Amino acid sequence: MSIVLNTSDVPSQKGCQKLSQRLGLENGLHGKLAKSAKSAKSLGMSRMHTSVKSPTKNAYQYVLVMPDPMVLSTGQVLRGRNATYRLLNALHAPTVYKAQVLESSIIKADFAVVKTAVGSTKKALRRERNNYLIPGIRSSPYIRSHWDILEPYSSDDTAQADEMATAPPGMVFEWMEYDLWQVSSERYRQDSILPKVIARSVLSALALLKTQYDAIHTDINPNNIFLSDFDGPSPVVKVGDLGNMFGDGYDVMRLQSLECRAPEVWRGLGVWHSSDVWSFGVTLTHWLSHSAIFGPHDKIVQDLTEAWCIAKIRRLVGSMEPPVDPKYEEEFALAEYLETSSFKHQDDSSERPFMSVGTLREELEKLSAPKVSPELLDFIEFLLVLDHTKRPSAVEALQHPYLR
Repeated sequence: MSIVLNTSDVPSQKGCQKLSQRLGLENGLHGKLAKSAKSAKSLGMSRMHTSVKSPTKNAYQYVLVMPDPMVLSTGQVLRGRNATYRLLNALHAPTVYKAQVLESSIIKADFAVVKTAVGSTKKALRRERNNYLIPGIRSSPYIRSHWDILEPYSSDDTAQADEMATAPPGMVFEWMEYDLWQVSSERYRQDSILPKVIARSVLSALALLKTQYDAIHTDINPNNIFLSDFDGPSPVVKVGDLGNMFGDGYDVMRLQSLECRAPEVWRGLGVWHSSDVWSFGVTLTHWLSHSAIFGPHDKIVQDLTEAWCIAKIRRLVGSMEPPVDPKYEEEFALAEYLETSSFKHQDDSSERPFMSVGTLREELEKLSAPKVSPELLDFIEFLLVLDHTKRPSAVEALQHPYLR
């Protein structure tokens, strides 16, 4: 954090008090503020520069650079309300770290996940903290447990950190061994309980959000599904990252990742509970193939990312209804062109289609052994219905024969 203060009062008592207030320093510390770097260091400032701003003797420009409390680094020790944590390694630098639990009479685990936010992501962290204040979410066995809140950087901010309108300094979650991308699917495509446990857990979490709170996750993907003991007799699977949870039908902007975005979201209809079900169907597909079959990863044209993603859905699942929002009409027109047209390859001038992907079943059936079981293929196709009004809800999907 950098703060620049120009004042003819610095380093007078009045100027120091003004500077302290802007920095959020504790009461009384302003009296210690001075021109020297030594004094700046005593206040926890990484450096202090002074320069003459005008011929007036006491006119200075002070630039104080303080560590941003929201940026984490390996080896940091952070204090929460329930424990103290040492950061071990980055999971998603610079805001998500695996941490060792150092001191706690409440948290009995050895490890945890510490999550902070910078910039615009602070809004999502605030929403996530507020969502975990809901008892049914906080206690759900299908949602990653929230353990702690980091203490504020300044003691003056304690009350502010408790306000629902303010992002907390950081959140602490239970440690789970893997996310879904990190678990190779080859051993689990045939006659395994793991895909069923994953499906039951994720769909149960989505059913809870919809039936109890009329809410949607909006960001179901392999990175937000966490597993522990997945090779044991009782795998544990939970959904995490509730920072983008909204009310059913949210349509202020197109949510969901490009790969997992549902047809109705592309069309401009908003995101719905059934959109989460679509995202989970895509998530299972990507886990089983260990590649992003949906989305723009194989795009061979410049730009046109959205059109490519729409064209992939057309190829894999079928043609969508046209968009309801005119601003998306060009994307859909380009998608139809990409899906049906070809180009001359620069190496041999041969005609080649822009898209070589087949249907969803074709793509999954051509995976090398072990093959995906027919029952699991049927279940995925059951989830990926183009018309969101005919797509199963999470509760309905839990009744599918594959999960019985």
